[in-house]
Amino acid sequence: MIPWKIPQKKPVIIPGALHPPFDAMRAGAPHVIEVGGEYRMFYWGSDTNNRHYLLQAAAPIQDPTHWRPVGGILLGPQPETTYNHFGPSFPFVLPVTESRWLLYFCAWGKQADGKLPNTTGVAASEDGGQTWQYTGTNPVIALDRSYDSEGTGSVWILRDHDKFRMYYTAIGKYARKPEGVSTGHGDMIPEIGIAYAESTDGIHWEKPVDHLVVAPRGFGVEPYEYICSKPCVIKQPDGYVMWVNTFGTAYRVHRLVSRDGLTWQWSKRFGPDGELGVGAAGNFDDRQRSYPTIITCKGEWRCWFTGNMFGETGIGYAIAPEQTVKEW
Repeated sequence: MIPWKIPQKKPVIIPGALHPPFDAMRAGAPHVIEVGGEYRMFYWGSDTNNRHYLLQAAAPIQDPTHWRPVGGILLGPQPETTYNHFGPSFPFVLPVTESRWLLYFCAWGKQADGKLPNTTGVAASEDGGQTWQYTGTNPVIALDRSYDSEGTGSVWILRDHDKFRMYYTAIGKYARKPEGVSTGHGDMIPEIGIAYAESTDGIHWEKPVDHLVVAPRGFGVEPYEYICSKPCVIKQPDGYVMWVNTFGTAYRVHRLVSRDGLTWQWSKRFGPDGELGVGAAGNFDDRQRSYPTIITCKGEWRCWFTGNMFGETGIGYAIAPEQTVKEW
C-alpha cells in the first residue's frame, strides 16, 4: 500500500475563505497544475443558493498548503441553459498550446425523474488561462453509448504525442438496488464507471473502446459498489496508475494499474476505507476523503483531496514517496 501521510489535520482551503460568497458552502474537487513556477488550483465552489462556480487559487511549489485567491469567477451558472443551469463543477484544465487552454467541467442541469443531471462541458481560453468563455460544443461528450447514455461527469486527460486520451465518468443504466443493499441514491441506483475517448483537438472526441474501461465491482467488494468516478491518472515509464472514487455508502479512493492505459487491473485492496482512508473523529475528513488530484514533485507524490460532503468541509493535502507501481 502506498504510504500516504497527511501533514496537517485541518483543510488547506476552507469554504468561504478565498472566494466568498461563491465558495461559501463548498470548496472541493480540485485540479492542480504548475504554472509559471507556482501551483494553480482550479476548484469547485458553491454558494448558499446551491449554485456552482469554478474558482482559482495559487500556492508556492515549496509551500503547497498555503493558498491565495486568484482572480474572480472563472465560470458560473448558465441559467438560460438546461445542461448547465446551476453551474459547473469538477474542473480539469488542459493547456493545449501556450495561449490556448481548455477547461472541462461537470455541468449541473435541471434535474428530471430523480436522475443525476450531469453532462461534461468545456470552456476555452485564448490568453493562457486568464479569461474563459463557454464554447458552443456543449455538452462536449456525446451521450451515445449504453454506458454513458444517462450522462457524463468529471474527466482526466493525458497528452500522448499528437492526441489526447480522456478518461471520463460515465453514467449508464439505472436499476433497482439489490435486496438488502444500502445505497446513497435510494431504491433506484445508477451504474457509473470510467469510460475512454480520444481527440486531436480536445473538442471532438471519438470512443475507440465500446465499453467501460473501469466498471464498479458490485458484490465483488464490501460494501456493494455501484460507482467508480472521477479518475486521476499518472503515466509512468512502463505503464499507468489510476486512482478512482468508488461508492457503496461513502466515497473511497482506490487504485488501478495498466500497461497500455486501456486494460486496467485493480491493485490490492487494503480494507473498505481505501488508499487514503478517513480522518480521525471530529476532523473535516472523518467521513470521506475523495476526488484526489495527484502530481509528481521532487521525488514525491503530492495529493489534494476533498473532505466530507463533497467539499462542504474543504480541501486536504497528502504526500507519499513517488514510486513505480507494478502489479500486473
